[in-house]
Amino acid sequence: MEDLAKNVENKQGKPAWREFIESLLVIILLALLIRSFIISPFKIPSSSMVPTLEVGDLLFVTRYAYGFRLPFTDVQWLASEAKRGDVVVFDYPEDRSKDYIKRVVGIAGDVIEYKDNMLYINGLKMNLSDNGVHTYLMGDNSTGVSGLYMEQLDDVQHQVLRQSYSIRDGKWTVPEGHYFMLGDNRNNSRDSRFWGFVPQEYLVGKAVVVRWSWKGVSSWSVRWDRLGTLIH
Repeated sequence: MEDLAKNVENKQGKPAWREFIESLLVIILLALLIRSFIISPFKIPSSSMVPTLEVGDLLFVTRYAYGFRLPFTDVQWLASEAKRGDVVVFDYPEDRSKDYIKRVVGIAGDVIEYKDNMLYINGLKMNLSDNGVHTYLMGDNSTGVSGLYMEQLDDVQHQVLRQSYSIRDGKWTVPEGHYFMLGDNRNNSRDSRFWGFVPQEYLVGKAVVVRWSWKGVSSWSVRWDRLGTLIH
């Protein structure tokens, strides 16, 4: 009888519990591979990228945009440079356990100057067109109001917020293999003006679309109009 039971089990294949565990492991492995190398979620906790990204936005970030990076290392395959105007997720240079998101305004060789709350690239002033004012939520759920402007960076046209004063002026030359990052909320962003350049190997991915958006950090109200918004 015992031999007969073994033969029946062999004919029927693996036990159901084993097939379930193997299938679950395959699903988990695929999810990890997709998240590590293809696309991953990202949440906006602060107002440094308003109006492009609002507090409570949930994004999809393409991990392969700047090459494939082996998790927990600086090893990159098929590395590709970021372009001026890209909205990029990267390892925060002062604490690489944290992810930051900013806009690339300076690439290798650029001379970046920030003066009187205006951006200059290689001596050229990045002119701003006035679009009124913008009211927004900050990370602590308080409300901020700033002037709304349109800025052109190469072929990328995007909105920025600014006040009549600067929080940090200076002049920087971007070294080879590095980038200069600014937040779109120019008076409420801790960025390359404070902590310097971002190396190529710190790039995590490119922000591409808003997949969901809550009205604030702890809100359960949805900003339906932001769902599916492409990031540029």
